[in-house]
This record gives sequence, structure tokens and C-alpha cells, in this order.
Amino acid sequence: MFFPLKPLLFESDITVVMPTKSLQQTAQRFAQRHSSYGERIYRNTLAVGVVDQYLSLLGIETDISQGDSWNPVMHMVNDVADLYLPGYGYVECRTVEPDVAECYVPADVSCDRAAYIIVRLHLDSATPEAALLGFIPQVIDEWVPLKDLHSLSELPQYLSNYAASLPKDYS
Repeated sequence: MFFPLKPLLFESDITVVMPTKSLQQTAQRFAQRHSSYGERIYRNTLAVGVVDQYLSLLGIETDISQGDSWNPVMHMVNDVADLYLPGYGYVECRTVEPDVAECYVPADVSCDRAAYIIVRLHLDSATPEAALLGFIPQVIDEWVPLKDLHSLSELPQYLSNYAASLPKDYS
């Protein structure tokens, strides 16, 4: 019996964002501070920046400076790519390589995020490109199958429902 393979993602579910020159320069500056973690820091910074750009286009307020991913000291301590959304908390912006089927989410960022947004970075050309693949509300394991991602079109409603479930004194 033949079963057709289900694609990991439909092209209509993927949003492509071009990192701005300013974002690329910031990522390079952050990466140069810590040469042993430079590639990870560069990728994490780009991921946070492009998610910030995307959410801003949707009218969702962000504060990029509040996350650990924008703190040079935290770059050495944690593999973190968080973005603060006032009223919601933090989202984690994780990167994946092309042609992989799952995304690694470190244990130390897998329990206190409003959502996890997965970004596929294409860095091998003169103009880097980021493909926002989707999101997942929570992680159970350090490896998230990309086939389990929700479409980004569902993110605003999800965040609205998430905010409604937070305690009234949450800030």
C-alpha cells in the first residue's frame, strides 16, 4: 500500500523576512565579543531580530532590549534567543538549518515562554534570508519536530488567548 509523504510545511505557511543591515551589524558585533560562541550568538541574534521585525509588522508590541538575548553577559552563559512581548511575556526564537526535520530547544528555555517561533536561516548568500516556519505553544522535549509547528497565521489569536489566561497582575 502506498502512503504519500506529508510535507513538513506548506510553502504558504512560511514567511520570509530579510534581516536589515542594522540587524546584521548588531548580530556581527554581538558575535565578535565571544569568539567561541560567535556563530550561535550570530544566528540567535538574527532570529530574534527577524521575529521582532515580523511581529512589529503585525502590530504586536515588542521590546527587544528586555531579553537575555540582547544582554552580552548572558550570551556566554545561556543559549538563549528570547524576545519580550509586553503583556505576553517572552517568546523564544530558535533557528534550524536547511533540510532538517526538527529543532533543538535547550532545556533552560523550555518552560517559561509564551511560544517558540522557529526560524530557518539561509546565510550562504550575500543577502541573508530568514524563513519563519511556524510556532509551537510549548515544548515537551529538547527536539521539536517541524511537522508539529502551528502556522504563523494562528499566532495573533494564540497570543490573545494566552494573554487572557495570564493572572490579572501579570506585567
